[in-house]
Order: sequence, then structure tokens, then C-alpha cells
Amino acid sequence: MKKLIVISGSPGSGKSTICNLLKEKLNSPYIEFSSLQEFHLDNEWTNWNEDGEKIAFENLIFVLKNYINHGYKNVVLTDLRDSKVHEIPKYFDAEDFIIISLTIENDDELRKRIVDRNSGFKNVQEAVEWNKNVRVRPALQNEYKIDNTHNHPEQTLEEILKLL
Repeated sequence: MKKLIVISGSPGSGKSTICNLLKEKLNSPYIEFSSLQEFHLDNEWTNWNEDGEKIAFENLIFVLKNYINHGYKNVVLTDLRDSKVHEIPKYFDAEDFIIISLTIENDDELRKRIVDRNSGFKNVQEAVEWNKNVRVRPALQNEYKIDNTHNHPEQTLEEILKLL
């Protein structure tokens, strides 16, 4: 068991599906960073700015530490941009955390997932670049990368459970 489980990756990598399975399997709190950002944003996110994201991230860190301080285990977090994933070790270095970064090895598969899914994120090129950057950058502290291109969600879940 970990105190914090971060599921990261580009849009279309399978984060939401895996987080929902983890929440069910581990009976854990599940937090999507975008839900904290939405307190500050209009429906189209046209008023997004760095100050609002900074406030939301500070709130996120407070909420996560509060769960941990109250003894919760396996708190599942997702929906962070990669730059924010890089900050997790700084805030939780003293805690038992893990980062699972889901990647897609085939750009066409990622494009298909983004176009076919029913979500607000539609910038395919940004997602492809994001995914590529995660694949090639060195692993962060306590980070494991899982190629989720051909896995069924249950296969990825099993890989993660073995890492826990």
C-alpha cells in the first residue's frame, strides 16, 4: 500500500479508466486535478491563467496532505500536466508515493483515442507531443512507465497492483 498513487500521462492514455478501476479495487479516494481547477474556470476554460492553476495546485497539495495526515492509504490522483507531475516528489518526498505514467507508443492510436472519446480535450497535436515527452524523458523519483497502447484496462490495473 502507498499513501499516494499518481496516474499520469497525456490525454487519451487511459488515466481516467485506470483511476476508476483503482478506486474500486482499493476503495480509495480519487481526485482529478481538473475538478479543483473548475472552481475557478468558466465552462469553456476561457478564463484560465497561471495564477488560477497555481491556486488550484496549492489546494490540491493541501487536500492530499490532509488525507495522508488522517491515515488514508492509496489516495489516487490524476489529471496533472507533466510539469506538475514533476513537482510531486518535492511535496511528497517524505511520504510513500508512486507515479505511474501511462504512455501510448503509436501516435495514430493516441490520435484515434482523443478523437473518438467524449471529452473536452481535443488538441491532438498537443497530446501527441505530451505523450512523446513523457516517453523519452528520464523517469522521475518513484515513477514507472507503462505502455498502455495494447493493454486492456484490467491488464494495466494488474501491472499497477504488482507495483504497489
